[in-house]
Amino acid sequence: MIVWYADVMGEQRGATSGWRKCAVSGEADGMFERTVEVLLDAAFDDARWGDAFKAMDTLCDLNGGQLTAMAANPNGEVEATFGACYINGDPHQEIVADWVENYSAYSENVPRIGKLPTWRLTHNEELFTAAEKRTSRMYNEFQPKYDCQNQVAVVVDRPSDLRRRDDYLMWTMANGESGWDADKLDRIHSLLPHIRQAVRVRQELVVAEAHAHASVASLFERTSLGVVGLDRRGGISFANESAQQMLRDRSGVYEWQRALRARMPRDDGELRRLTAAALPGAASVAKGDCMSIRRNAGLPLIVHIHPVVPERADFGADRLAVLVLIRNPDANRFDQVLVGDVLGLTPAESRVVVLLAMGRSVRDIARELRRSEHTVRWTLKNVLSKTNCSRQADLVRLVVQLPSAASIR
Repeated sequence: MIVWYADVMGEQRGATSGWRKCAVSGEADGMFERTVEVLLDAAFDDARWGDAFKAMDTLCDLNGGQLTAMAANPNGEVEATFGACYINGDPHQEIVADWVENYSAYSENVPRIGKLPTWRLTHNEELFTAAEKRTSRMYNEFQPKYDCQNQVAVVVDRPSDLRRRDDYLMWTMANGESGWDADKLDRIHSLLPHIRQAVRVRQELVVAEAHAHASVASLFERTSLGVVGLDRRGGISFANESAQQMLRDRSGVYEWQRALRARMPRDDGELRRLTAAALPGAASVAKGDCMSIRRNAGLPLIVHIHPVVPERADFGADRLAVLVLIRNPDANRFDQVLVGDVLGLTPAESRVVVLLAMGRSVRDIARELRRSEHTVRWTLKNVLSKTNCSRQADLVRLVVQLPSAASIR
């Protein structure tokens, strides 16, 4: 008969107490200590995760296992963002890939695992209804294929951030023998805080490495290049000054519920597709790409979408996942100071003229400069008089013909 833990073993009770009481020899106790030591090594070294899984299997009489990170995607659907499967210490990512590509949409058990209390061990049989055991592809195809019908699942960790309430890290493990006696369950339970600690250390390291990419944005604060950072859900985590201005203007791109969106429906669909492809997945390779985004006026924005790939496995860390670089081809087309010097205009007049030459309407200029449309028209009237131009089109033609600042340096 299988004995299950019906309650969550709290850390305050002593995470390894049950195993130590069950240990009948110094050899078993030493095996536990060695397993914990290898887990700690794996937190810093990817090459040690195979040894860690092998030690866990040996200690608990298991036949392999998988750590899977689940999180909500930009559409609010919970999906796997990371997976690591090892059998006898050897990686088997083809199992992860098979599940993600062919079975994750039919995995009735996985959402139920996510609703379990942290550290509650639950047998696979408890995660399917009687009807599902007759019809489920996950139960009748995937699990027999990989000999994991007699498995136990447990939520190892959850973030404390309520905004990530759908995120969790689960451990599913296959049995190396027929039964799940209390001693074996005790050993598994005793390992959980150490697995969690190893994963948390690893996640902190990955987040720290991602900060190095985020700091790149500070290099572009005084340029026209827009830099936007997206987290692994596709939400905007930061934007430099130029990008913030683009988002506020809503000319081409804008922010909606923390997501980067394009104004034109066709462009928006392509932007969302490319962004999704650049986000990390459990079995997919993040891909970068570029596109143009049309605006109401001026040349289209040039957008480069670049995945940030960590140097080590991230185990679902909430990190910077994508850098989006947005270039406005019109931004450096006219030098405001040069226009003012050549045409004898004030700085305020130069700003209005440059925006007009970039294709902005009087209304757009008024909104961008936070002036009334009457003030903008009055300014343009004065500029027309100073430059002996009869129409705004003549003024624009005059500005376009001016040499660039780079050409006269």
